[in-house]
Amino acid sequence: MGVFEMVVVLAVVCTAGSLLTDWMKAKHGYPITDEHGNVIRQETGTRAEAHEARIEALEKRLAVLERIATDRGAHTAEQIDALRDLERLAARDRQRAADNAAERAPERTAD
Repeated sequence: MGVFEMVVVLAVVCTAGSLLTDWMKAKHGYPITDEHGNVIRQETGTRAEAHEARIEALEKRLAVLERIATDRGAHTAEQIDALRDLERLAARDRQRAADNAAERAPERTAD
């Protein structure tokens, strides 16, 4: 291999490396810069931000599951019963509202 071929191979390798570096930066949300460090383009709304939000939501869910797993069973049962009571109260309130509306409907038609 002569000197000319080595220079060409070196130029191709350097160009390919630069392109690969810019591609990896863009893929992971880093700003693309020129040779002087000036920002050329900054991606917004990257997949990394979406992943971070999803991880945060999963961490919250995991914390709840850990609390349930390490809590005493009686305490968890009390919380579930309290939620059931709230559901019963809400259903009773909806039924009363429906009954009141039904009672008022004949009064309006009588006028």
